[in-house]
Amino acid sequence: MKQYRFINNITGWLVFAIAAFTYLMTIEPTASLWDCGEFIASSYKLEIGHPPGSQVFMILARFFTLFAGGNETRVAAMVNAMSALASAFTILFLFWTITHLARKILIKDENQFNVTRIAAIMCAGVVGSLAYTFSDSFWFSAVEGEVYATSSLFTAAVFWAVLKWEDNADSKHADKWIILIAYLMGLSIGVHLLNLLALPAIGLVYYFKKFDFSWKGFLVSIAVSFLILALLIWGIIPGLVKISSRFDLFFVNTLKLPHNSGMLVHFIIMAVLFVIAVRMTLNSENKIRNTVFALGALFLTGIWVVGSGFLNILVLIALAAFLWYVAGKNRILLNTVLTAVMVILIGYSSTAIILIRASANPPLNENNPRDPFSLLYYINREQYGDRPLFYGPYYNAPVLDYKDGKPVYVLEDNKKYVITHRELERVYDDRFLTLFPRMWSDQSDDHADIYKAWGGSKGIPLQVTNQSGEKSIVRKPRFSENLKFMFSYQFGYMYFRYFMWNFSGRQNDTQGTGGAINGNWITGIRFLDEPRTGTYDLPEDLRKDPSRNVYYMLPFLLGLIGMFFHLNTDNRNWFNVMLLFIMTGLAIVFYLNQYPNQPRERDYAYAGSFYFYAVWIGLGVLALFRGISLFTGERVAAPLAGIACFLAVPLIMGMQNWDDHDRSGRYLARDVAFNYLESCAPNSILFTNGDNDTFPLWYAQEVEGKRKDIRVCNLMLLNTDWYIEQMKQKMYESDPLPVSLPIKKYYDGINNQVFIVEKTKDPVDIKTIIDWILSENPATKVRISANEILDIIPTKTIRIPVDAAKVIESGTVRQEDSSKIVPYIDIKLKGNSILKSQLIILDILAHNDWKRPIYYVTGYHNDAFGLEEYFQLEGLAYRLIPVRSENKSWVDYGRIDTDILYENIMKKFVWGGANDRNVYIDYNHNRTLTVVRARLQYAKLAKALAAEGKKDKALEVLDRCMDVLPPENVKYDPYYPDLIEAYFAAGNNEKALKLTNDYCSYNYKHLDYYLSQSQYIISSAEYEIQSAIQYTSKVSTACMTYGARNLAEEIDKKLETYYRDYLKTRIPEDQLPVSD
Repeated sequence: MKQYRFINNITGWLVFAIAAFTYLMTIEPTASLWDCGEFIASSYKLEIGHPPGSQVFMILARFFTLFAGGNETRVAAMVNAMSALASAFTILFLFWTITHLARKILIKDENQFNVTRIAAIMCAGVVGSLAYTFSDSFWFSAVEGEVYATSSLFTAAVFWAVLKWEDNADSKHADKWIILIAYLMGLSIGVHLLNLLALPAIGLVYYFKKFDFSWKGFLVSIAVSFLILALLIWGIIPGLVKISSRFDLFFVNTLKLPHNSGMLVHFIIMAVLFVIAVRMTLNSENKIRNTVFALGALFLTGIWVVGSGFLNILVLIALAAFLWYVAGKNRILLNTVLTAVMVILIGYSSTAIILIRASANPPLNENNPRDPFSLLYYINREQYGDRPLFYGPYYNAPVLDYKDGKPVYVLEDNKKYVITHRELERVYDDRFLTLFPRMWSDQSDDHADIYKAWGGSKGIPLQVTNQSGEKSIVRKPRFSENLKFMFSYQFGYMYFRYFMWNFSGRQNDTQGTGGAINGNWITGIRFLDEPRTGTYDLPEDLRKDPSRNVYYMLPFLLGLIGMFFHLNTDNRNWFNVMLLFIMTGLAIVFYLNQYPNQPRERDYAYAGSFYFYAVWIGLGVLALFRGISLFTGERVAAPLAGIACFLAVPLIMGMQNWDDHDRSGRYLARDVAFNYLESCAPNSILFTNGDNDTFPLWYAQEVEGKRKDIRVCNLMLLNTDWYIEQMKQKMYESDPLPVSLPIKKYYDGINNQVFIVEKTKDPVDIKTIIDWILSENPATKVRISANEILDIIPTKTIRIPVDAAKVIESGTVRQEDSSKIVPYIDIKLKGNSILKSQLIILDILAHNDWKRPIYYVTGYHNDAFGLEEYFQLEGLAYRLIPVRSENKSWVDYGRIDTDILYENIMKKFVWGGANDRNVYIDYNHNRTLTVVRARLQYAKLAKALAAEGKKDKALEVLDRCMDVLPPENVKYDPYYPDLIEAYFAAGNNEKALKLTNDYCSYNYKHLDYYLSQSQYIISSAEYEIQSAIQYTSKVSTACMTYGARNLAEEIDKKLETYYRDYLKTRIPEDQLPVSD
């Protein structure tokens, strides 16, 4: 046994070293896309990121940033290295978990230890753990500064710890492992709640060790485990803060003490009660006293505050009965329970960091959770809305009315809590309410179509009456259609597809939307793949795509063998692993209840499930060892099974996945943020939209200190009161935004929507509009009920006056362009209302008075107010200026000042390794470059320079674009034809024709491929087919315009053939249009 432990430890650390080397060699050296920029920025300065917070991750990451040695450019790499090491430790615990389970199968007593069996166990651990090391989803999270790598470490450590308890359960101090598990779970709340899903499996391990098996006991243990999980997630985590908020309300509003004083008193009383209760249950046999102090301590945790008042009372009574029973029957168990809850709270107390740092009002302070009420809002993720889980409406449920919900408390002037409003709750037609609503989202118009496509569209016709009294027929989805959507889309497409990515193969990293050509799982076996994803005679760029990875289903099959082998040889531990596999996979799918067309792929959320499948991959080695040994004996079977499985699974996975998971050398996300900032004049206001617009900018400013004079303003967050308040404060060198409205005009629930009541058709000055909102005159309001009066906007045309002298003085417009300055700009409001963010923008426009430059990252959205004709392109951002542009299309909008644009693009812009063939530019980065229209900006500048007669300069711009964004590394996008046209305009026909031939050849190959496929594949590729024809046609037009008539005619002829072939797949041949 001693020799086994030594070998097990040494081999485990060798596996750790392999994983650590792999991840540290492939980490991204800076911030990645999505949440990484925000997490790194909030960790570096201990600021407040998005709900529900990740304070433990933040503290750990802050520690790692110290190793940057004051070099801000290395901070992100240190946080990413933390993820790499956390992931390597996860692999270490996985190895030890597999060897623990394998030992229980192969070695029943000390006499069965021998070198051969130890070798077989080690081979199982190595193959299983390295298979997970090189798996797609886990490797992705391991090399970036996100919470999922650290969360995986907690899950792995907790399951390893319960197995250690199982080994030592009969020893005197075995319960120390239970206390450690509880503490780790408390800490994990400050990383991600996923770790808590291990609780049911922990309960099973406890049951199997302590009790003789019976189906009744088995089911009871599962029920109790789920009850504990529910009391933790819906009880203690929010309940503790709910109790604190009641204390604080009394202390602040009644006793007139500072805010958070009640919370402090609550924690002190609770801590004292826990200390007393733990000591008493250890030393005293007084049943009444032990029950009273235990109940008092647990009462203050909020464990009983799980829902409505009646349910809370029932839980409290049940809790009291349980404590009374245990205090009399098993005092030591009660002591263990109290100690476990206490250490969970100690771990959870890390949440105090959120409160403390929010009170310091750092630049990043999302939700400003500075008191228990705002903290509760924060940890409940209320800004994201609710998703019905067990009961709720279908997506097309008619809303009959609204009713008042819970009151919303706000700390006013740091003096008292006031109720600003009550949350509005929809009252739905009862006929459209269902158990387990899966087809629920009405957030987007396309959700209904996708629900019907995946679930079915037959429905049940019901007559409904809307709020205006009009009758109509609405088809309520059948419950069978609801379940079909759950199984086909949520379980199938949004889980099983990801599962097979990791253990069978992945088609490409393009986000899948349900079609055949993007984001699917594949095997590498023709007859299995071709009917689903198309034939294997792919165009070269698709065939050699680094993200196309095939494992020939070998990891999946080995895991399947291991799963059945485990069931047959150790069914108790099989139940444990299976429960964890389900809880970290399908159970999360059920809980998340995702709507269709998610903003990104969600495989990272299920990495825990793939972890436990890797356990079975390891045990599959044992199954083969057992099978081979029947023919060769164990001495030959061990190395043969180990080597074969290693070559077939982790080696293939590592070789396939390295090229698309290696992020070393990629700085693109950070550099796009730099380019945004460098596009702006000093002391600018930059309006952004989504995560990938904003989070890298936060990173650039907060961590690397780039352009702190610019105020980044996220338009989505501008719908919240806390964010507007932050925008009104000075941050670094950035002055406050000129918002005149007081907070009472934009409290949460106030002016979320401002209705337009036309009192005049004439334009109204923008400052008059804001004064109208500020006014208390009843004539400026509209009463909708006895108790509710709303602010309104009295016109649909709002006028922004322009003082030409101020505009020139501020540098908004050059002196030589003074004749182009318009006297005013009119905003034409659309619809019947505007959102709070739009009201605040109007306030900014009213009081900025052209003093500070205002930029948008993009136009053609509601917050741009249709002002695109007054945009000036100055890089990646568009400046609002009082000069009308002739360019008004949704693609080609905004005038150009060639001097400014040339200075920024040619002298300031960097593109983070996009031109390095050793750096993989994945789908998300390609999409980002398309969204920011990187190539288009170069093309527009070049065409503008050519129009000014500066053709040499135009060619310099175009050559720079081809150098920094080469098509060999950055995929063709819709703006590549603009580069070709610009080369023609600049006079380099030779280069233009070469690019034309290359581009057309690329599209022809894709069209040949797609149009040779089955009808199913062609239908999935409609966007690609239509785009290829459309953009190639655009190149043809450029050729015709600039004298390459023969080539243009050749292209048109080819496109006509492709178009007719495409039409044949959609309409009968005899109905096709006649060719000229």
